[in-house]
Amino acid sequence: MRCMRIALIAASFAVWLVAASPLAADTGQLIGSVGPGFGISVTDSSGAAVKHLDPGTYTLLVHDLSAEHNFHLSGPGVDVTTDVTFVGDMTFTITVTNGTYNFVCDVHASRMHGLFTAGTTPPPTTTTPAPAARPLTLRVGPGRALAAPARLAAGRYAITVRDASATDNVHLKGKDVDRKSGVAFKGQARWTVTLKAGSYRVFSDAHPTLARTIRVS
Repeated sequence: MRCMRIALIAASFAVWLVAASPLAADTGQLIGSVGPGFGISVTDSSGAAVKHLDPGTYTLLVHDLSAEHNFHLSGPGVDVTTDVTFVGDMTFTITVTNGTYNFVCDVHASRMHGLFTAGTTPPPTTTTPAPAARPLTLRVGPGRALAAPARLAAGRYAITVRDASATDNVHLKGKDVDRKSGVAFKGQARWTVTLKAGSYRVFSDAHPTLARTIRVS
């Protein structure tokens, strides 16, 4: 009888320990995707790109949509991957802690990659690329001829100078811009400049009356 009582007490104590120390709860679901084409991503259940996570345990569902790529996630305490030739869905349980986690296609790592952070590691910063420079051509020669647009919108311009005269040049001058080709120079030159609201003159240093005005707004 005494042994039975001891056994019941031990069993009750064991049940109490399990109740008091549950397994780590699943914090949420992450969705990894690779292919078709050269796309790779990690999103949350709402479809938003993952940039930062709270530490915890997550279910990672990977959609591998290409036999030419794989999905490889690695970081502190995590290293899971699909095979390159595998096509289909795979599910992993991962536990993230403080740190940076990188996901990549191992075959095309230079162009198919991304990352997110967790815990005390700050999320990655994003930079907005500068707008592409718009093309613009300025011409001088042959003969006493100079060509330039009368109006432009403010912004960055990739200027091609076509200088077909050995006696005139192209000189662009205005707010924060002062660029010119040589008077004796014949050929092409390329400048990248930012034009601001106002007036810019395009003229020849050898014959200042050979001039045009560009109004930028």
